[in-house]
This record gives sequence, C-alpha cells and structure tokens, in this order.
Amino acid sequence: MLIAKQRLHSMLAVSLTLSLLFCAKVYAATSFSDIQEHWAAQPIQNLETNGIINGYPDGTFKPDQAITRAELAKIISKTLNYQPVSGSKYPDIGGHWAASHMNAVAEHKVMNSFADGKFQPERTVSRAQLATFICRILNVAKPEEKFGEDWSAGFADVPNDHWAFRYIELCNKLGLLPDKYQNLTQFHPDQAVTRAEAAWMIHALAGLEVSKGKISHVDSGSGLLNIQKEPGNDPLMVLVTPETVLIRNNAAAPVDDLLNGDEVTVISQSSGDVKFLKAFGRVTKNDLLSRISSMMKGKLDRDQIAAIMAGDWDSVKDGMKGGIYNRLIDIGLTPAEAESIMVQDWNYLDTLSRDRLAQALSDHLGITIDFSQALLARDLEKIKEYGKIELATAALSRLLGMGSPDNGTASY
Repeated sequence: MLIAKQRLHSMLAVSLTLSLLFCAKVYAATSFSDIQEHWAAQPIQNLETNGIINGYPDGTFKPDQAITRAELAKIISKTLNYQPVSGSKYPDIGGHWAASHMNAVAEHKVMNSFADGKFQPERTVSRAQLATFICRILNVAKPEEKFGEDWSAGFADVPNDHWAFRYIELCNKLGLLPDKYQNLTQFHPDQAVTRAEAAWMIHALAGLEVSKGKISHVDSGSGLLNIQKEPGNDPLMVLVTPETVLIRNNAAAPVDDLLNGDEVTVISQSSGDVKFLKAFGRVTKNDLLSRISSMMKGKLDRDQIAAIMAGDWDSVKDGMKGGIYNRLIDIGLTPAEAESIMVQDWNYLDTLSRDRLAQALSDHLGITIDFSQALLARDLEKIKEYGKIELATAALSRLLGMGSPDNGTASY
C-alpha cells in the first residue's frame, strides 16, 4: 500500500528524521552518564543530539526525575519548531529561563494557566495532563467531537467517566504510550511524568504523520480511500481498518458514511497504519443518527434510533426493559406497579404512568425528560430537532474555531 504523508502541520520536520539518524543500540555517543542502559535511551539521545533537551552540569539527565511544566514546554516547543514568544503571558514566568517556550505553547493552546491565572513552571506534570497536551497538539478529542463512549477501558484506574479517559485511550491507540505501560493494569493518571517518559512520548509524537485533503473515492468494502491533496501533490491511498478511530462531522462513524468530497485529516504511524481519521462534509441522516446516539452515550445505537424514528418502538423497548424496570423501582414504584407499566402498551398509559416511565427512560439513557417523552410519543420532529441542535452547535463551533473547555477542574 502506498501512503504518502505530510508532516504534522509542517512543524514536526526537525524531529521526524531522528529515528533515521541513530541506531537503537548506539548509546555511547550520548553525553549523559546515567542513560546508557535506560529503556528510553534512544529517544533521549536523539532529542539531545538535535538540541531539544539538555542535561545537568554533572553530566546526568536524571531520566527518572519528574518533569516540570517549564521543562516540558521547552521540549514541546523545540520539537514542534514553535517560534519563541518574548514577553510574559503569565505573572509567574517573567525572567524564567523557559519563558519564551512557555509563551509559545500557550500561544498554540497546548498548555494553559491554572485557575489562579499562573503557569506554575516548576509544578510537575501528571500522566493524564501529558496525554491531554498531546491530543491538543494533534487537534483531536476536542469536547465537540463525540466518540469513545463505547470504548473499553484499557486501564482499571481510568474508567470511561474519567475526565482524561479519551485522551489516555487515544494516546494508547496512536502508539504514544511507552512500551512499559502496555502490560500494566493501572495507568496511575495522577502520577508525575518522568523526564524519560516525556522524552519517549514526545519523540513518538514526532514520528506520527498527518495528511490532509479531500476524498475522491471510497471503497467501503475494503476500507480503501483515495485522497486528493492540494494541487501539485500526489494523491494518497489510505486503508481504514477496524482499529482506525474514525469520526465524521464530529461523531463516531463507520467507513460507509464517508463521501466523496469530504475534507479529511489522517493520522498514521510511520509504518503506514492509519490510526485516526477525521472527516467533515455534507450532513446526512446518518450524521443525525450518530449525534442522537452519542447524546445517549451509546445506550441506543444508530439502528435503534432509526427504528424509533420509523415508528418501530417495539423492536427497541424489549432490550431496555430490565434497565427501565430497575429505574421505576428506584423512583418509588412497587414491583407490581413497575411490572404493570412494563407490560402495557406504552401509547395507552395514563398520564402519571407515562411521566414515571419518561423519568425512568431519561435516567436510563442519560437524556432530558423532554427528549424521553418525545421518544415515547414517537414524535419524529422533536427527535430530529434535538439532533439538529447538536449538529448545529458542532458546526458553529468548528466555523468559529471555538470549543468548550476541556473537562476537569483546571485548564492547565
């Protein structure tokens, strides 16, 4: 398969040649005395050779020491070839040796201030925070992008409702977590990142390749896409696999949803494996179904939503009876009352029973009471309206280059 690639927004060019310049076994050339047998020796050596990282006056690198925000800002800034920004964007970095790098990552919206308005340069960086910064660099997993709700948790201590779940899982899918993490059951998201871990992950990030263009042909059966890049550039042929994270119009989608003319961004590894594909194009019925499904956090899939919109509620409700029955009990009904509601034709329930059922359905699916009442009433227009509002919001955010803040208590 031929996959032509464009470097990460042209800013990764300096580091993309690193792995070609050095053999993994040649550690002797490094000036650091404490990384000779270290698992991250190669990326540390490569970053050092390219002037991206420095050691300490005693000739050590201290690979297992926690990295500070100032140190990470410098590594990111120099690896991505961000231009240094003079001045002081934050009240606590004036005169700091890394001020221009901290200003630069702030300018590119990779690292921000804390709630107190300070950058806190000597504060350490957690594993969850570094995963967040990497996703910001790649411009993926933004709040308006609805995907990942149905992913299985790769680490027991980072469940689906963890604020950094998507960032961590996406870094894992992109191959940006050190090999030593792979067999661990715990990720320890709040643990401080070491200098070696940061070097390894930023070096791996620099090895990703990003391509942009428009789809000129889709073979949904094989997953092959032809992508036309800017005039004068060779077209691309990429293969979308079941492991590829694919979103269209900010919602998770299958390859069947991709259309000719869609604008796409493709993130692949140096091996050519396509790990992430983001597409924007004409809004279709499938986009609406995907958006509504994501609003319910995947508890109803697109086929079930389509069945409801077609008036076929009976084919959907049986699969939810257990969860809805439990919610009816939770809100105070006796088992006999709950069973009575569940076996009746939902179109002929009395007002009180319908309200109780709407509340249970709302709790079960994680949607508003109004939305659950529209589903129970098979009110197609209202169902469509909820989905359209979501799509319109996403489209407006993209048009204005805006987005909601990341989840969490601080923007960092």
